[in-house]
Amino acid sequence: MKAFVSWSGGKDCLYALHNLYKSQGGTPSEEVTLLNMVSEDGEKSRSHGIDTHAVSAQAEALGLPILQVPIEGKYEASFKGAIRRLQEEKGVDTGIFGDIYLQVHRDWIERVSSEIGIRPLFPLWGRSTAELVRAFVTDGFKTRIVAVRKGMPAVPFLGRDVDEAFVEEASQLPMDLCGEEGEYHTFVYDGPLFRHPVSFRMGEQWEDERHFFLPVLV
Repeated sequence: MKAFVSWSGGKDCLYALHNLYKSQGGTPSEEVTLLNMVSEDGEKSRSHGIDTHAVSAQAEALGLPILQVPIEGKYEASFKGAIRRLQEEKGVDTGIFGDIYLQVHRDWIERVSSEIGIRPLFPLWGRSTAELVRAFVTDGFKTRIVAVRKGMPAVPFLGRDVDEAFVEEASQLPMDLCGEEGEYHTFVYDGPLFRHPVSFRMGEQWEDERHFFLPVLV
């Protein structure tokens, strides 16, 4: 299997890769490439607003190659173009996705994958999000909450790590513990798959129409 991971820099895509390796008894290798779709200007991860240099630092810490592709025009066309490039350059035949239960998004992934000849894998699909976030913490991964959607219960958690204290507090609120409904997004910086932690610091908070962000600076 030669695969890419649909990579945002957050915990779910990382944990999907971790669970796939666990199920196969393997470890990270050059057979896996991180695919990170970024803003048109090439400065930020499109999904989480994380600085592209920080995402590159993740790849280096994981010892995995990364392809960062700016979105030009419509997202789907750019995504397909990036995958075709990986097919041509690396022979990828499989995509790894961190989706858990949003069926409409899975339907989109499966359609796109079918149209370009990729087998999609969803290692986290159908699992309890409460179970997943607790297992993520127990397994020793460390991740920082770097974006929260305005008006959501997760807003006070901006800048916090997803740890046991977070799980305890968030479980008392009307929110998905994994943020599957877009409540929050994270930057993973250490854990079992990492060769070394990502060295980073947080910048000044900023916001757009829908989110509050904390920049990740490396």
